[in-house]
Amino acid sequence: MDTTRTFDETRGDELKRKGMERSADRRADKLELARSVAKKIALSRVSKRCTADMVGRELQRHHGIETLGPAAGSLFKTKDWKFTGDFVQSKRVSNHSRLLRVWEYVGQGS
Repeated sequence: MDTTRTFDETRGDELKRKGMERSADRRADKLELARSVAKKIALSRVSKRCTADMVGRELQRHHGIETLGPAAGSLFKTKDWKFTGDFVQSKRVSNHSRLLRVWEYVGQGS
């Protein structure tokens, strides 16, 4: 059995990156709006922290967007955000209480 095709971290990372780019490109307008919402949420908090659930709740409440789909994986993938090392349980029913990363806004501006 050839395990080099099954287990290849570099190739797996490459495919993940390309998939995220394709998803982000297909929903660029919604992703841009979601990033704007995330920044607004973070800047309204002393900690400047935000999660995907916080953004999703606001997108649903104020913009009628139920989900970003696979593009959600690209939400915090910019230089303006850093992972805090903290996790919280998702409140979104479809996420089955999985752990979400907590992100901190480190970008410029208000």
